[in-house]
Amino acid sequence: MKPSVFENPHPAINSIDVSSFRYESYGWRDILVRLDAGTGVLTVELNRPARHNAFTNDMCHSLVFAFELADADARVRAVVFTGKGKSFCAGADLSEGFGADASLPINAHRDGGGQVSGAVLRCRKPVVAAMNGNAVGVGITMALPADMRFVSRDAKLALPFVKRGITMEAMSAYILPRLIGHKNALEVSLTGDTYLAADSPFAGLFNAILPAEAVLPRAVEVATKLATQNSVVSMALNKMLIWRTPDSPEATHLLDSACIAATSKSADAKEGVQSFLEKRKPKFTGAVQDLDHFGFYPWWTQVDTDVPRRKVRGDSKSKL
Repeated sequence: MKPSVFENPHPAINSIDVSSFRYESYGWRDILVRLDAGTGVLTVELNRPARHNAFTNDMCHSLVFAFELADADARVRAVVFTGKGKSFCAGADLSEGFGADASLPINAHRDGGGQVSGAVLRCRKPVVAAMNGNAVGVGITMALPADMRFVSRDAKLALPFVKRGITMEAMSAYILPRLIGHKNALEVSLTGDTYLAADSPFAGLFNAILPAEAVLPRAVEVATKLATQNSVVSMALNKMLIWRTPDSPEATHLLDSACIAATSKSADAKEGVQSFLEKRKPKFTGAVQDLDHFGFYPWWTQVDTDVPRRKVRGDSKSKL
């Protein structure tokens, strides 16, 4: 029997030794992943340039696994998320349909873009998106949870869901209005029109609009700066403080206070102060796993969105 495209071919993250995982030699599907051991920057690259990096189920599973690894692997300190060729991602590969598994009831379905967005959000390392070309549908929405986005000035951007008879996905109904405002989010999602990055509805979404050839180098430069100059623990907490903010200023004050109290006692805080006084670059040693020792973390109610894992395809042996 031919294996289903919905089967996940990758191992569970808690079943492997991430500290010795070999990114470059692993059997990725529709993406490439490489780690710069010197800087700690992991590059995750969509790899279907002949199809403008159209999103597939294989790509979905690979991206989720890559961002799970990035979160768990202490060698990784920042992530660059980009596409190979002239496009970032042309949206879903409609030859696979809309990615819904007909064998599952509706309430058991998890859209592929949402699985990727969730993995990006759960990655506690900084994620910098280098949107090197056109981005359509999921090509935009899965980049929304990135912490910074750099885009080609010539890139065409569209959320054409209404022109395909479907709805927004990948958590975009939650994230997009928080980035560009409800007015603009309604415009781009209800019209389904095509825009350029500099057009007013997308104002504020991108950290910089650049010539196409400058997008990836700029993203790598920024990611390298984050990875080599900042505390991973501090950046992880700041990310979560912004995404998981309590529902009032006073509750946020209480949470801020707990975070400051906990981090001020850490080795990273001591190194940060000492390196400043000695006028040298800091050498931070903290890891995101240190957060597990903070009694208040996580402070939010975690919603279980896990997809039941199916049997791994017989032709997909891991090469770790």
